[in-house]
Amino acid sequence: MAIQQLTNQVDDNPGPGYQPPWDFLLVDTNTGVGGKYIYIGYTLGDRNPVTSVDFIAYDEAQRNPPPGWHWTGQDLKEGAGGRFIYMVWKNDESGKQPITALQLLPTQQSKPPAISGYEPINQDLNQGAGGPYIWPYYSTTIPMQKKQEAVLLKK
Repeated sequence: MAIQQLTNQVDDNPGPGYQPPWDFLLVDTNTGVGGKYIYIGYTLGDRNPVTSVDFIAYDEAQRNPPPGWHWTGQDLKEGAGGRFIYMVWKNDESGKQPITALQLLPTQQSKPPAISGYEPINQDLNQGAGGPYIWPYYSTTIPMQKKQEAVLLKK
């Protein structure tokens, strides 16, 4: 299955919180730099798949995505300083493979290390904010790891 939709979850507390039908990457886009806790969410399916994803850094807040792209409008560095970084994507582009997985890698390496089956997106999500480098990756061949849900407390 492919990624169909993308979103962000923003909170003052660590998470991500349970928010069906969304699943979330477990890495906060502000890892190591303070600010809001911001997570990238996705849904999986076979219709209208995401076929391109990118992260773009700006010197000032943006009001609109680049022409032809979708976004949530969420600055992934909210409250942490540094560049204004936005996630953008396109769906169902002719001749493009659906994106099947995303991941974020916090590391001290100044260039994204190779991860088998994944393509790096050359944009540090902590650019200008300090902290570790956070490199985003996508795959068109590896499926997202299925999250195991557990009920910890039933009221």
